[in-house]
Amino acid sequence: MKKYFLVTLFLLITFLGSSQQLLPLEQAIETALKNNGSVRTETYNVESQRALKKTGFDLPKTNVSLLYGQYNSYSKNDNNLTVTQTIPFTAFGSQSALNRSLMVSSELKKAATENELVFQVKQVCYQLAFLKARQELLQQQDSIYEGFLKVASLRYKTGEANLLEKTTAESQRNEVKNMLAKNITDQVVVRTQLKTLINSNELPDIVNMELNKVSFTNTPDSAAIQSNPSTSYMRQQVQVAKDVKKVESAKAAPEILLGFFTQTLNGVQDTESGAIATSSDRFTGFQVGLAIPVWFVPHQGRVRAAEYNRQSAESNYQYYYKTLQGQYQQAIQEYAKNKNSLYYYTTSALPNAELILKQSQTAFKNGEIGYAEYLLGVQKAIAIKEGHLQTLNDYNQSIIYIEFLSGNK
Repeated sequence: MKKYFLVTLFLLITFLGSSQQLLPLEQAIETALKNNGSVRTETYNVESQRALKKTGFDLPKTNVSLLYGQYNSYSKNDNNLTVTQTIPFTAFGSQSALNRSLMVSSELKKAATENELVFQVKQVCYQLAFLKARQELLQQQDSIYEGFLKVASLRYKTGEANLLEKTTAESQRNEVKNMLAKNITDQVVVRTQLKTLINSNELPDIVNMELNKVSFTNTPDSAAIQSNPSTSYMRQQVQVAKDVKKVESAKAAPEILLGFFTQTLNGVQDTESGAIATSSDRFTGFQVGLAIPVWFVPHQGRVRAAEYNRQSAESNYQYYYKTLQGQYQQAIQEYAKNKNSLYYYTTSALPNAELILKQSQTAFKNGEIGYAEYLLGVQKAIAIKEGHLQTLNDYNQSIIYIEFLSGNK
C-alpha cells in the first residue's frame, strides 16, 4: 500500500512539474479572452455584420439591353440601347435598420460570451486555489497521522498498545495518503479545464493566488441583471425581429422602375423639315414605372410569420429575464447562507478546532487519553478546518456567480 501511494504521488508530481504556464488570475482572464475559440468566433461574427452594414442600400442589378436589326423600318441596322433599374422599397431604410440591429446583436452576443468565459475562468481558478489550500490541510493531517503511527508502532513493540491501535493508526495514515493523491489528481483535472478555456498548449497553473475571502462591496440588487449582456442580447433579438418584419412589409410594396433609352430610326422622315433620319441620329427618352405585386398571399404569409417571430422573441426575452431574476435571487440567498456560515467558522469553529487539536495532542502525549479519544479529537478538528475551506470556497463561488449574473466581468 505504501509503495502504491509513493508511486502514484511520484507520477502525479512529475506530471505537474512538466511543461506548464504560470499565470495570475488577471492574466488568465486576459489570455482566455484573447485565445478562446468561442470569443474568436463571435469576433468574426461581429466583423461579418459590420461588413453587411454596407448592404443597407442594396439595388438589384442594372439591366442593360441592346436591340439591333430591322425592328422599326426596312433598315436592317437600327439599334436601341436601353438601361433600366429597379429600386425596391427595402432600399429606403428598412434594410439598413435591420443591418444595424444585427450588428448590435452580434456585439452583445460577443459580450455575453466574454462574460460567460470570465465567469468560467474565475470558477476554475478559485476552485484550484481551494484544492491547493486543501492540499496543505491534508499534508498537515498526514504529518499528524505519521506521528501517531510512529507512536502506535513503538507502543505496540513495547507491549503498551494492542494491534488494533497500530492498525488504526496505519489505516488513518494511508487514508490521508489516498486523499492527497486524489487531491493532486483533482488539481490536474481543474488545470486541464483552465488549459481548455485559455486555449493553451501547456498545462497552466495559477500563481499569487491564495484561498482568501473575495471582496464584495456591491449591494445586491435584482435590477443589476439588466446589465447582464445576455439580457441585453435577448432584448435586442426583439428589435431584430421587429426590423425583419419591416423589411418583409417593405417587400410587399411596389418597386420603382427607372429607365433610359437611346436608339436610331433610320429612314424616318421629320414631318416638319422633311429630313430623313440616318444612323448618326440618336433618339432618346426615359421611362418610369411601378412593379406592382398582384398576388399578395405570399407577402402576407411572410409578414405574418415575421410577426409571430417577433412575438416569439418577446416571449423568449420575458421568460429569460424572469429566469435570470430567479437565478439572481437564489444566488443572493446562497451568498447570505455562505456568509453566515463563514462568519461562524472564522469567529467560533476555527479557534475551537485549534484548541481541540492542541489539547488532544497534548493529552495523548501525556497519556491522559487513549488513542480512540485522540483520533476523535483530531478528526473533529480536521473536519472543522475542512468545513471552513469548503465554506470559504462556496462563499467565493457565490460572489463570482452574482458578478456573472450582474454582468460584472
